[in-house]
Amino acid sequence: MEGLDLLKKDWKKSENSFEQVSETQIYKMIHKSSSSIVKWIFIISLLEFVVWTVMSFCMKDTEVMQKFNSYHVEHIMLPFTIIWYVGLAYFLFQFFMNHRKISTTDNSKVLILNIIRTRKTVHQYVWFNIIYVVLTSIAVMFIQLNYDKDILNMISEFDKQGNVAVLYAIYVAMTIVFLAVFVGLIWLFYRLIYGILLKRLYKNYEELKKIDF
Repeated sequence: MEGLDLLKKDWKKSENSFEQVSETQIYKMIHKSSSSIVKWIFIISLLEFVVWTVMSFCMKDTEVMQKFNSYHVEHIMLPFTIIWYVGLAYFLFQFFMNHRKISTTDNSKVLILNIIRTRKTVHQYVWFNIIYVVLTSIAVMFIQLNYDKDILNMISEFDKQGNVAVLYAIYVAMTIVFLAVFVGLIWLFYRLIYGILLKRLYKNYEELKKIDF
């Protein structure tokens, strides 16, 4: 946005004559900047999709996953997997379409609407990922409590002592702490990556409003 700021300074210097710069030139700068930002949002989300897919394949043969697969709970986890990939595909498509719309528009009002739509889509994408992580973690906790032999034996021992409620409380507390840390890291990641891009996009939005209204 440095180029835009310089243009604005020149515009103010020649406000009456418009010799050095015009609204059209500033619009073109904002349009180019917005298109670039939305393109990066699409690229980052695509890279994120690739990373998660590669990680899931790499973890397939690990001891933890083999143990989890031995529970035969595909009927529980399959819907989560489908929702995950369908959700990511949907948001990738939305990001691509947002970039396409912003790249081809030549109207300031339409550009403003597309910027608002893009910001809304990014916020929805972040919340989709956070909610998915929380729900998946709850499902995994339920599966372990009902299928993991080590945990079942531990529950049985605590039950004999009349302290099974304590075990459940400890397990739930550990899950909540894990979720809080994990979700916090995810939120921080999105805040750093998408937050910077959205802040720049919002700045463009504010500049467009000054021109258009």
